[in-house]
Amino acid sequence: MHVQLSPSTLCLCRPLANVISVTPHTVKHRRSQIRKSSQPRTCRFSATRRASRIYAASEGLFGGLKKALQGKEKPQRDDRVESPPCRLLKTTRDYELRIYDVYPFATTPYERRDEGFLALGSYMEGRNSESARMNLTQPIVMRYEPATGLKTMQLYVGSRKGDPPASQLPKPEPMQHPPLPVDPSVTLEVGGGEVVAVRAFQGQATEVVTKQHCMHLIKALESDGINLGLAERSGVFRLAQYGPINSLSIRKNEVILAVQL
Repeated sequence: MHVQLSPSTLCLCRPLANVISVTPHTVKHRRSQIRKSSQPRTCRFSATRRASRIYAASEGLFGGLKKALQGKEKPQRDDRVESPPCRLLKTTRDYELRIYDVYPFATTPYERRDEGFLALGSYMEGRNSESARMNLTQPIVMRYEPATGLKTMQLYVGSRKGDPPASQLPKPEPMQHPPLPVDPSVTLEVGGGEVVAVRAFQGQATEVVTKQHCMHLIKALESDGINLGLAERSGVFRLAQYGPINSLSIRKNEVILAVQL
C-alpha cells in the first residue's frame, strides 16, 4: 500500500524525524555524555555528609570559641570555655611544668579524629543519661600508645549549661557527679593528680611535627635531670589541641608528658 503525505503533514513530522534521526556525530556525543554522567560521586557525598554530622555535633561545643577567633566577638578571655584545673610550677624556653588537680573526663577510642570528635561532642551536647548539656571545655586531648597502636581521645567534663562556669567561681571545682554516657564507646574516667611537662607549638599537628616536638621535649627534660613517667618511658604521649575543630584558623597544640620529680 502506498501512502502519500500532504505538505502540511510533512511539516508536522519533521521535528519528530529530527529527534529520532541518528548520525555518527549524535552517537559520539551521546557516548561522551554517558561517560561524564557515570563518574563516581559517592566519595564526595560521603565526605560531605560526614562533615555535616561532625559540624552539627561540634558547633555547640566549640561555637563560642570559634566566634571569638573569627572576630565576631571581642577576642578576650572567654570565661565560658573551661579547662582542667592546674597550677604552673616552672617555665623554661623549652617547656612548662604543671601540676593538675583531679578532674573527670570523657574518653573514647578512635581510628579517625572525626569519629572521636563526634562521640565526645555528642556526649557534651546531651547524649548522656540525664540529657544534660555541658559548658564548653578545652582542650581536646589525644593519647597515643605506640607499642599497642591504641589511640584515645579525651575531653574534660566541666559544669552544666546554665550553671556558672568553673572559671567564674571563687574556688573552681570539677563536676562531682557527671552524667553517664549513653554511647557504649564513651566512658568516664578520672584524670589529673600528676605533674606534666608541656611543650606548646602552633600550626598543623601532623605526625612528623608532633614527634619532633615530643623528642625535643624529652631531650630538654633529660638535660634538666627530670625523669619521665612510667608509661611515657614506653613511648606514650599526649597531644592537646585548642580552638574550633571546624575552622582553618591557626591552632595551638601541646605535647604532654607525665614526669616524676
